[in-house]
Amino acid sequence: MVPATHRAFVDESSTLRAPAQQEYLVAAAILAAGRCDEVREALRPLLLPGQIKVHWRDERDRRRFALVDAIRELEPVNVVIAHRSAPSRKTERFRRKCLEQVYIELSAMDTFDITLESRGASQDSQDRAHIVALQGQSMDARMRIAHQRGGDEPLLWIPDIVLGAVNSAHDGDRRYLDAIAGTVMIHRTTEGLPGL
Repeated sequence: MVPATHRAFVDESSTLRAPAQQEYLVAAAILAAGRCDEVREALRPLLLPGQIKVHWRDERDRRRFALVDAIRELEPVNVVIAHRSAPSRKTERFRRKCLEQVYIELSAMDTFDITLESRGASQDSQDRAHIVALQGQSMDARMRIAHQRGGDEPLLWIPDIVLGAVNSAHDGDRRYLDAIAGTVMIHRTTEGLPGL
């Protein structure tokens, strides 16, 4: 088997956009496989004492600027896929739609080694069943997923920060997204309510 030239690290977010709209977003940070260790080491100092992982919603304004500055300097390629719908507590279908589109985009970029943030054994198992089902419907058979906890894999902090910047922009503060706009390659809405 040929070693992977690029790897992707995936996180997700779900948020209300308007009284009658909910948006599910999935972001993938793509890095050259040979840079992963270097980027991990560059990210680790971003942890504050007592933090297990970097998580956008727990951060204050000044820290958020430091986080987006770090992302901009590391220059990952970030793919963001979103799905809008009427509000629903059941978001697994929307997640699968977004992940499928992310997998398609990654496959087009010859990126087949994907790490998702773990959501627990049961949900991780559903993710594996989903990719197997997609491969049975023509998804590239080289596509492989693994799961890790955000506290164990600093590269998962990148898509968390990107999604935080996207959500802040939707809330009226574009400063963070503008700072990393050069790293965001795709920002597409899947079928559902009108776009971003």
